[in-house]
Parts: sequence; C-alpha cells; structure tokens
Amino acid sequence: MTEKEKLGEEVRKLREKIPSSDYNKDYISQQELADNNIGLTKHFIGTIERGEANPTLEKLVYLGKSLNLKTINILNIEINIDKFIKENKKKSK
Repeated sequence: MTEKEKLGEEVRKLREKIPSSDYNKDYISQQELADNNIGLTKHFIGTIERGEANPTLEKLVYLGKSLNLKTINILNIEINIDKFIKENKKKSK
C-alpha cells in the first residue's frame, strides 16, 4: 500500500463514521462531504480516497473540517483547523 493510499483509506474511514442526513445510507457519501465543503469536489475526494491525489495543506485542512475534526497532525505539528481557516481568510482579504 502506498502512502497516498494510506491517507485515502484513513479519509474514507473517517467519512464512514459520519451519519448521512441526505441519503438512505449509514454514513455520509463523497457527494455529501463535497456539498459541505467549500473547494472540494466529489471527484477530488474520490481521488484522495483512491490514493491518487496529492492534496495541499489547505485542502487537507478543509477536508478535516468537513470530517468534523478539530485538529490534524502533519510533520508532528498539530494544526488547529478553525484557526488555520480564520488565518487563511484574513490573508485572502
């Protein structure tokens, strides 16, 4: 299994822990996840889950937000998702 595939498998597992409110499924679909996430499409989420994508830090943070995570750990650094998004919005103004 490649490192990208490991990331994709973890994203899929996290997604499958979130109950679906729109569909008749036990967990949220890639489409529901994309609908709840600015900047991520169903296609991109699928490429991450299949281990094909190389997402940026920004994309990982927004993905983490839509997966109801408070933090993500990258390079042994804990990144506060809400703080990152807030700082990112300030930069874009």
